[in-house]
Order: sequence, then C-alpha cells, then structure tokens
Amino acid sequence: MHTTILGATLLGIDAVEVEVEVKLQRGLMGKFLLSGLPDTAVRESRDRVRSAIQACSFRFPRNTLLAHFAPADLRKEGNVLDLPLALAVLSANEQLPNPRFQRVLAVGELALDGRVRPVRGILPIAATARKLGVDAFLAPAETASQAALVEGLPVYPVASLIEAVALMLGKLDIDCARPEPPKTRSDAFEDLADVRGQEDAKLAIAVGAAGLHNVLMVGPPGSGKTMLARRLRALLPSLDPTQALECARISSVVAPRRIELSREPPFRAPHHTASPVALIGGGPWLRPGEITLAHQGVLFLDELPEFDRRALEALRQPLEERTVTISRAIGSIQLPADFCLVAAMNPCPCGYLGTEKPGCRCSEFALRRYSEKLSGPLLDRIDVSVEVPAIAADRLLSRERGESSAELKARIDRARELQALRFAGTTIRGNGRMAGSDIERHCVLDDAGRGLLLKAAERQHLSARAILRTLRVARTLADLRASERIGSQDVALALNWRRRAIREESTP
Repeated sequence: MHTTILGATLLGIDAVEVEVEVKLQRGLMGKFLLSGLPDTAVRESRDRVRSAIQACSFRFPRNTLLAHFAPADLRKEGNVLDLPLALAVLSANEQLPNPRFQRVLAVGELALDGRVRPVRGILPIAATARKLGVDAFLAPAETASQAALVEGLPVYPVASLIEAVALMLGKLDIDCARPEPPKTRSDAFEDLADVRGQEDAKLAIAVGAAGLHNVLMVGPPGSGKTMLARRLRALLPSLDPTQALECARISSVVAPRRIELSREPPFRAPHHTASPVALIGGGPWLRPGEITLAHQGVLFLDELPEFDRRALEALRQPLEERTVTISRAIGSIQLPADFCLVAAMNPCPCGYLGTEKPGCRCSEFALRRYSEKLSGPLLDRIDVSVEVPAIAADRLLSRERGESSAELKARIDRARELQALRFAGTTIRGNGRMAGSDIERHCVLDDAGRGLLLKAAERQHLSARAILRTLRVARTLADLRASERIGSQDVALALNWRRRAIREESTP
C-alpha cells in the first residue's frame, strides 16, 4: 500500500508544503526507513509515531515501512511532521479506509501516549494550508484557535491521535476552531511622569514614538535611560489588525505554545551578550532574530557598546532597508525588520565622564577604545542622540511630577494623525520612513532654517544621510507643535541631536 498525507515545514517565517508518503514493502520485519533530508528531530519521530500508534490500540505494520518527505531537496526539521506521518502509516496499513476528507494537512507533535502537542509556526503553516485549498486542517487543540485567525480555513482541533483518526473516519464530529478576539492594549504601563527631570530626553523619546526615529540616550549610570526606554511602550500607537496578525505570525515561529493576537506593539530588549545570529537571525535553520521579532515595534539595546561589534555592524542594512536577507548553504530568505531602534549607553567605561563627582577614572586609551566600539556608519543611522545627565538628589526626591504618558501620547497621536493625512495612499508609516522625494515635498524650510542647516552641514561634515535624517526629525518636531511649517527652532534642535556627542565627549 502507498498513501500520502500533507504536512509542512518551516523556512524562516514561512511554511513550505511537505508530502508525507508512506509505502509498505517486503523486507525486515519492523524496519522503519525515512528519506527526504530529515533532521534529527524528524528521524526521532519514528519512535514517537510507533509508540503513539501502539498506545492508541492501532496496529503498527509488520512489514518494512518506507516514509518519504517530498520535496526531497528541502531539509525537514522539527517535530511538526509527527501527526501526518502517523496518519499516513495508518492509512497505508488500511486502518483509514474511505477517509472523510480528500485533502488534509495535519501538524502536531505526538506524545508517546498518543496526545497531540503544539508545534512552532502554526500561523504560517495555516496560511500555507489555505493557499493549498485543503478540505481540513488538523491542528493541536491548544493552538487551533490561533490557526483559525487565518480566514477561510477549516481548522479542526485534535487533542490525540485517536481523535484525529475518528475525525478522518467520520466517527467523531468536531466543531471548527474559532479565532479569539484580539487582546486589547494594557493600561498598566509605567508612567513617564515617574521620571524626574530629563525634559530633553522625554522630548527625544516622544519624537521617536511620533515619527519612528532611532534614538540613542547617553548618560551616567542611574540617570534614567532604561526607565525612559521602557516607558516608550505607552507612547506607541496600537497595531492595526493586519500588523497584529503579522506580529503574531512571527512570534508563533519561535514559540510552540499559543500566542495571543495583541494590538500592543512588540518591545524586544535582548541582553548585550546576544550573538549576531540571535540579533539578526540565521543559524542552521534560518530562524528570525530579535530585529524580526521587533517588527512593527521597538528594539531596545541597553549598554550598546557591550554588544558584539559584528552584531551591531549587521544592523546597518536592516536600519535602512527595513528587511534583512539571510543567505546560507540551504537557501536564502528575506525577513521583515521594520523596527524603531532605541539604545542606551554610558559616556565612558566607568560611566562618569563629564560629571564632577565621582568623576571619570578612565585612561585615555580606555576612552578611545570605548568610543571606537561604535562605528561612524552605525551612528550615522541614529536620528536622535540625546544626553541624559545625572539628576540631583533634591530634584529626585521632590514630589514634582512632569508630563504624564497619557498627556504626551495625546500630542503624539495628533502628530501621527497629521502624518496619516500626509502619507495617505502610501505605505509610509511615519516621518522616519520618508524617502528622498517625500522629504523634498514635505520638508520645506524657510530661509533661516535652510541657512542654519547649510552652515551645520559644512561645519560638522554631515553626510547626505545625516542631512536627510535631520530633516525628518525636524518635520516630526513641527508635527508635535501642530505646525505645518518647519521652523528654524525645529532645525536647530534636530541638529543638536545629530551631533556626535559620543565621540566629542569620549575622545580626549
């Protein structure tokens, strides 16, 4: 007997159809052969499938069993093919006669007792099943509601191999899974009013949230850099349904359990020991990295110079292109990486350069080495570089509260409404994403602002990228003031944020 059941395997954040073919033939009793470039987890599925079939009181074939995963030139990985392999084995052994569905795509890991466990990538696999036009998509019961987010796909939740077989034979009626409603945004964010002082840094954070600009905060330890970055989450706009589904799809690739559909933008804060592969993506199976998991949200890099320099330099292309292309021997994939970078760092290795007490203790060599950890091309992609000075004790202990997150978000929302009208009918999400032609159209300067920018470009040797990014920031500053025209004060502040504060302060 020869039979075929559809399955899928992951490639990046997408899923590829896999035909699980099983054939019984004469040979050694109990021999179970696999072909089609299976990895270790797929090869180990032989033992899981055999145990699950026997635990559910089905007959396991006595003849030699050959299973092939097509296409043969695509490497198969993970535990996602357990359930389709078990169904194909039972069908080849004539224990699934006249199945209820003609075209079925099944996914799931099998426990030794026959239970169906969740797998990674249920959303991209469900999207592939819809493209194939299958009659039924058999998914683990725990994540079936997530797969049901894909419209037009009949998703049947199965908790065990017994349920899957009974459903295929028409002996069990299971209602199709229904998608859960999107999770509303949490209001439990930390309030920006808790941060004493730092008005310039708060404005920089607001500009980053309003126009999707990259922000770098430089200051001594304990000045509030991390507090400001984490309170940025309350200032970001909610995701629309399409964006929320895209983010859930990416998250499902790295998490086997159920992922809730949320309107809250992602906020990723990897530790500085993260490797280039963990940050950018890749590896033997082309996994998405932190920049892809931060898609449509924020990537926060605390202690920026402590990251691997190769990882930081690899950020340069995604910061410009908003995508990352990963090429390996097994293939090449393109992953989305449209995120807002927020970074924080100390001004020197000891952290106290520019302060009176306790003062900097670093040598000239240490200062120079520290300043060279961040390359000029990377800093050139930072829109806003703001100082976060230490706060005096009396200011810290005062009960004076500044502008709250809710008040600042109201201003940001009005600025984003102006941008929505400005970029209506385009794919531009904010001022920070404007191309050269858009900048020429929407960033018109008066004579004073134009003269100021020309003088700064000549004195500071600004690159073409730096000039364009300055204009984008100035446009956002004007939007926060609800002004149609960019004033010289907007250009001046944007230029002040563009200066190379790190190299000026760190170089003796």
